[in-house]
Amino acid sequence: MKFIAPSWNQIYAQCISLATRLLERGKYDAIVGVSRGGLALTRIMSDLLDVEDVMITRCEYYTDLGKTRERPAITQKIHGSLRNKDVLLLDDVSDSGKSLVAIKKYLQRKRPRTLTVATLYVKPWTVMIPDVYVGKTDAWIVFPWELYEAMKSVSLNGGKSKIGKTGIPKMFAKRILELHRASFNRQWDPGVKDGGKTK
Repeated sequence: MKFIAPSWNQIYAQCISLATRLLERGKYDAIVGVSRGGLALTRIMSDLLDVEDVMITRCEYYTDLGKTRERPAITQKIHGSLRNKDVLLLDDVSDSGKSLVAIKKYLQRKRPRTLTVATLYVKPWTVMIPDVYVGKTDAWIVFPWELYEAMKSVSLNGGKSKIGKTGIPKMFAKRILELHRASFNRQWDPGVKDGGKTK
């Protein structure tokens, strides 16, 4: 499995590109962010797009690294009205796309005037191509807001030696490991020495 790990600076640059493309399409009355992956993105985009009406929904599909439920399920409904509003639906990536399909159908029942779907990334195999996105990749994306989750998933799936290949900077991997050592095999050595430099 290939990994990419965009930095916060790279993510912010992508957010500006995403916001530019979105504003070319028009203005938005409300943003609906997808928890948990889209939460950080939603806050950044609400700032860049100057939209204060922000709602959160959650749709659970992935259960682990590359593992899914039989079908996506909306587990957190939005609070507030979307009726006759121009709505932006935000998530970090359209991977299988099935969660975004389920959320889009759910939101359309709320009668928005328009509904635009946007993500930072899409995967080549997705069933949902967002209206606006920035990048396309077939790699597993390790976002800067989910480093521990990625390390844990790789470790628990028998890939402890692969954590160094995720692109997570060594200094963060070392500190996260120290923070959550009980969650990992105590004999695991990620190859991070004291004073290690970031990649």
